[in-house]
Amino acid sequence: MTTATQPARPVPRRLHAWAGLTVLVTLVLLVLGQLVTSFRAGMADPIWPTEPWYLLNNYRLDPGYLIEHTHRIAGFAVGAVVSVLALGLWWTEPRKAARWAGLLALVVLLGAFGEFHRALMAQRDPGVAVRVPDRAVGTMLAALGVVLAVGVSGMVAGTRGAGLRLLGIAGLVAVMVQGLFGGFRVKLNELVGTDLAAVHGVFGQVVFCILVALAVLTGRPTPADLPAPARRTLGRWSLALVGLLFVQLVWGALVRHAPDSLNQRLHLLTAFLAVATAVGLLRAGFADPGARPRVAAVGWVLGVLIVLQVTLGVEAWMGKFGDEARRGKPAASYLAEAQPVTERQAATRTAHALTGTGVLAAAVALALRVRPRAGGGGRVSDEFTARAGADPAPALALTTAGEGR
Repeated sequence: MTTATQPARPVPRRLHAWAGLTVLVTLVLLVLGQLVTSFRAGMADPIWPTEPWYLLNNYRLDPGYLIEHTHRIAGFAVGAVVSVLALGLWWTEPRKAARWAGLLALVVLLGAFGEFHRALMAQRDPGVAVRVPDRAVGTMLAALGVVLAVGVSGMVAGTRGAGLRLLGIAGLVAVMVQGLFGGFRVKLNELVGTDLAAVHGVFGQVVFCILVALAVLTGRPTPADLPAPARRTLGRWSLALVGLLFVQLVWGALVRHAPDSLNQRLHLLTAFLAVATAVGLLRAGFADPGARPRVAAVGWVLGVLIVLQVTLGVEAWMGKFGDEARRGKPAASYLAEAQPVTERQAATRTAHALTGTGVLAAAVALALRVRPRAGGGGRVSDEFTARAGADPAPALALTTAGEGR
């Protein structure tokens, strides 16, 4: 039951828990993806697309092959949990007609994407030119247009949770696009080289941040808004940090996939700027008594991850570029990417990349924590109000139709 100091949840608690589970499953996918890159296993199997059970029917006792296919299986799992999350968010739409229109459009979108995947599977043999299934693409675009129109109408009408539902659609579409990036990276390797691998890696960070944002925003809001000066200061610092960290991850992906002197320098220089910005943000947040409750938990996580990230970055750098130098060989006499990857190097590089993802996710969470509180409004679920009994006022704050079900 809601009180004056405990704002209403924007969605049912179980949906917030599912959003958290979605983040955890996606984190497993990112771990496997980074292992694929660290062990250079991206082309361990040139067959794509495949079914989830393809590994069982085509098992090979090869580490790279197993890592790559486990990564693909985890991708199917992420697609499934994100689909459930998007459908769950739309079930909370208080306008009955809009709810069913959005749910129907989502089901059509998912079905058309499955048909798109099935049509590509018929062309998956190496050397077969890819023909895009036009009918499936047209159906997907039409369904996406409907659900976006319904979502935007909710924003215009001030319906509670409309922004969350649109963000859920963004997360679902981003996961679909990310899966296609990964697949076409395999399918088009001979045509465009490994460039799509870097795009796939960078876009994965975008997907993860969207899902982290959903997990944060589906939780219970903070009781009170920040004072305007603190909100402006922390808002600017946090947005600057998110931007710098994303740029830093772009340079990091290029260092992993296509290292050259420019990428390496930009990666280091952006790291200095990002650390300085993070220190400024945390200092401003912890120094303000009014902001400290909002900043403390995520701020400590962010600070610890940054220290760990810098340490792992030094180790990854030395493992990639310093081994031959320590043996007395000039840098020009060897190519770092041509050297065999040891298990220690793979573990360090993977941990460094994943910690960078964690730093970016923590920065996104912190930026959302210091944002202004969204206003109330929207329709009230009469069913939930009736169940609330003697305390109707708190029930009025719970405006999602699915809360009482």
